[in-house]
Amino acid sequence: MNKVFKPVKYLGILMIVIIISAVITYIINPNFSDTLNSVSSNVSKSVSQKSGLNLVVAYIFNNGFKVPIGMLIFSIIPIRFLYWIQPLFTAILPGILFGIAFRYSVAKAFILLISSLPHMLLELLAYCVWMVALDQLNKWIRYKISKKKQTNTKFLDEFKVLLTSYVKYVIPLIVIAAFTETYVADWISHILS
Repeated sequence: MNKVFKPVKYLGILMIVIIISAVITYIINPNFSDTLNSVSSNVSKSVSQKSGLNLVVAYIFNNGFKVPIGMLIFSIIPIRFLYWIQPLFTAILPGILFGIAFRYSVAKAFILLISSLPHMLLELLAYCVWMVALDQLNKWIRYKISKKKQTNTKFLDEFKVLLTSYVKYVIPLIVIAAFTETYVADWISHILS
């Protein structure tokens, strides 16, 4: 039950971050072009210059390998929740875009929101599943260092559990999200326009 509840709980937290960043952006009303340029500069060049199946592969490589490896590196540092940094930024960026879009045009903002929701939820859910797996590894590392609590498992056992979660759940969700982002988002946007 916890394996299902905890990722959904984390997803709820990230959705709240998106809403808060959208509301703050809407209220602050930043310079539209400057904000858009700064957000687009955070998009990987390997993703921004591709289309079709090449774009799907670029999304899978970026969101399925680069980001999870960065999160894994942060989880090895014995500080809790440090590996949340990348998913939080992943949640803040669309929030900023939604805030700008709602200030510009409510109708177009709803189209953007509805068309991006499927892939955004899948991608964030993949990160949440990964964060739950990283919670366990980070906790194991903290327990080993502090020696306050005994752990019966070895690092290799913990890493196998982590790898299983990654292969079984994270990668499939990222692959589905990549196809959804490349093909379904444009299709939904086209239907609603």
